[in-house]
Amino acid sequence: MKERIRSLHENRIFALIIWLIAIFAAIVLMQNTTSLIQQKGQPQLANDSQPVVAQSIQRDWGRDVGNTYNVTAVFNKASGQIGSTEQAAIDSTISKLQSHQKFYGIKAIQTLATNPTAQDQFLSADKSTEIVQLSIDRNQGEIRVIANQLQGQLSTTGLDSYVTSPEIVNDVANQKISQVTTVATVILFILALIIMGILFKSLVAPIISTLAILMAYVVSLSIVNNLAVHLNFAYSEYTPLMVMLTTILLGLMSHFVLLRQFRQQLEDGKPANAATKDSIRYVRYFLLVTGITLGLTFAGFALFKFSTLRAVATLVVPIILTILATLTVSPIFMNLLGERFFWPAVASEPHQHGFWNRMTRFGLWQPIVAIIAVLYFVGPFAYSYRNNLNFNASNTLESSQQSLTGMRVLNAHFTQGKATPVTIYVKSSDRLDNEKALLQLDNLTTKLQSMPGVSGVTSLTQPNGQPIAENYVNSQLNDFTTELKGATDQLDDLTDSLKDDRTNLNQVKLSSDADKIDSLASRSSRLVSDTTTVHSQVDEIAGRANVSQRRSASKLVRRYQRLLNLINTQLQTVSSNMRALSDELSQNQTDASDVSSNVSSYTTQIKDVQNDLKKTTKSLSGLVKSYNDIYNYLSALQASDAAKIYYLTPEQLTSSQFQQSLMTNTSENYKTTTLQVTLKDAANVKNTAATVQRLQDEVSTQLQGTSLKNADVAYAGQPVVQSTVQSALLSQIGWIALLIVGVFFIVLAIVSRSVLQAFYWLLTFGLAAAAATQLAQMMTAFLSGETTFNWQVPLIAMVPILILGVTQLMQVAINYRYNDLPFIDWLLPSLTEMGQTLRHRLFAVVAFSLGLLFTGYAPIVTVGWIMIFTVLIFNVILPILIAAFGKLTVTLPQHKPKSKHRA
Repeated sequence: MKERIRSLHENRIFALIIWLIAIFAAIVLMQNTTSLIQQKGQPQLANDSQPVVAQSIQRDWGRDVGNTYNVTAVFNKASGQIGSTEQAAIDSTISKLQSHQKFYGIKAIQTLATNPTAQDQFLSADKSTEIVQLSIDRNQGEIRVIANQLQGQLSTTGLDSYVTSPEIVNDVANQKISQVTTVATVILFILALIIMGILFKSLVAPIISTLAILMAYVVSLSIVNNLAVHLNFAYSEYTPLMVMLTTILLGLMSHFVLLRQFRQQLEDGKPANAATKDSIRYVRYFLLVTGITLGLTFAGFALFKFSTLRAVATLVVPIILTILATLTVSPIFMNLLGERFFWPAVASEPHQHGFWNRMTRFGLWQPIVAIIAVLYFVGPFAYSYRNNLNFNASNTLESSQQSLTGMRVLNAHFTQGKATPVTIYVKSSDRLDNEKALLQLDNLTTKLQSMPGVSGVTSLTQPNGQPIAENYVNSQLNDFTTELKGATDQLDDLTDSLKDDRTNLNQVKLSSDADKIDSLASRSSRLVSDTTTVHSQVDEIAGRANVSQRRSASKLVRRYQRLLNLINTQLQTVSSNMRALSDELSQNQTDASDVSSNVSSYTTQIKDVQNDLKKTTKSLSGLVKSYNDIYNYLSALQASDAAKIYYLTPEQLTSSQFQQSLMTNTSENYKTTTLQVTLKDAANVKNTAATVQRLQDEVSTQLQGTSLKNADVAYAGQPVVQSTVQSALLSQIGWIALLIVGVFFIVLAIVSRSVLQAFYWLLTFGLAAAAATQLAQMMTAFLSGETTFNWQVPLIAMVPILILGVTQLMQVAINYRYNDLPFIDWLLPSLTEMGQTLRHRLFAVVAFSLGLLFTGYAPIVTVGWIMIFTVLIFNVILPILIAAFGKLTVTLPQHKPKSKHRA
């Protein structure tokens, strides 16, 4: 039994059993990668970031639309305007949709009919496109499924219909990434099989090596997915792709070194068991330092707060498993098969390849000239690289996607930023349906509308994006001054009439004048009330002027009020006396016997009336003059900028128009409102982040010193999300570079035992990577016309580029460390020997990169170009700069300045 167990152990059968168990468990426990990309693929923003805060405010909105996201249904007539027939068809479609609201999770539907005051927001200026806003419950299900269902439900005869939103576009982009990752995985595994077959001219070796890589990939992906599901590890939409790139590329490089050494051992006549052990011993140190370098670098990304960066840390798993698979799976078959492992190997004469030899000689010949030549040809590309990243998922999709087409239709017929507005949430501790808060919100709306980069703003006070004239003081003053002018004219007429009646009193005239004075008294009372309103408005307006103007205006109005009250009292007295006199005259005409006794009383009353009329006439003349002064003042005030402020009268506050705006733009408790800002440009342009930042600064400035200064303000919308992602990424660029360079440099220095040479090698790698990135961008612009590439391209490209750089430079460092020759003597033979495998590396990497190009997906294609240019540039300049810097390192310290001789 012991002998059998020892035999199984020597043949590494236990290792194979463990791997088979791991594969079985990985397959059984594998989480659905597509679902994970959909659910966890988008960047997870910090809890205190603007989009997350805004979402928490929206969750508590109430009115049965809390915790929803907005979806836009677009109806477009390809030619001409939407007529009555098409409008009836749209109304019929919406009516059918309303009958199935619960099935689709629709909590609210806003249409042109339900928002008559916001027509411009629902119907394009050319009348060819109409939109319907749907609020969908976030718990309804996968947005992709809902979008497909709604697309079928909204199909309308005679019109093109689309269902779109930034969330739908992002979901479609994630679905595309999942599909492309699957295609790329199949292509690259087939290429790995072909590459190993061509390199070793064998059928068995590529099958075994590819099988080992496949086992490592399946187990790695299963572990990474389960870590994301059960332990909430960071996950991005490109995590499966990066796991695949890491496994296949590192597996290819590791197996190439292992199998080449194994074939060399067999050619030296060693038996299979000894050759296997010696081969493992030879590559073990190389794989160890390579794994440590890559593992520490990727593990360091766990320190970042940004989820997309933290997701890179999961690549430690495929690095460890790939190295283990290389050292355990393939040796099982190497030990069992021996020389048959390379069947049907074709003997071929070794060829000497002198490219690195020539490059090394050039560097040794004139080191300074060589360095200048490299900097002249490569330096400009590395130096000219700029941050040309875009943060919009729609740039990676084909225009055939209905959601993307709908977004472009919106932008074409409304404005470029219509499909991706910015929503500003303002949450106050007090209700907002009052004149003071409404004034501040309207001022903020008007200010934002005048900002550069802003196309329009809708809010509680301007639901259609345009000021409502009757809600402003200047319009209200116009109505009031018109009424005041009419009252003044009537007072003039009455004054003239009273002057005539003082000498010509009779019962009929007295009665008529009494009626007029009653009317005037009533109108005077109304004017007193109106003047009180004017007083409050003038005080409001005067608040915008200086202190002296405010006091003068307030004093003038108070004087007018006192005068009006006096006149009102006198008019009522005159009216009462004239009524009494009229009654007395009537009685005297019917009772002649009492005429004599009443004459004296009549005369006295006539005199009293005349005196009262005289006083009243004088007061009315003063009142007319005062009203004329008020009219002139208010007319001037109406024409001034001070009167262009928002003010709702009590009647307007209760109007149906304002109540509709309240229902649409405020929360259930009336303490939260939104302002929707439409930008002039689409969300994918470079200046979007700057526009969003200016927007935030302007809102903060406008609310300072107002009743809303303590309100919570949050921002949502695709431009804000992109700006937040951009800020989170760019703020960490320096730390990312420090992490990569620091770990790489420390390990290189430890392995090579040379700080200076490690620095030169690392500098060469950085120069090649920077130049390659710029060349890849130029190539992308030339082939597709797209001058920017997706913001995750550098992160994806970092994985294969680091693997290429680490595996190659670690070989140089190990060779340098264990060399017994003097440094100058080591350079030419060692670099020449390492260059013998150059064609193999170039073939493997270029073939691997072409597989990425074959996917046709823009971000992955760009990664392929970066890999091709990096490996070409790096393998050209590496021997030159190693030789040049190496020679200068030795010769410069030995150079002594010429001694000066005194005469």
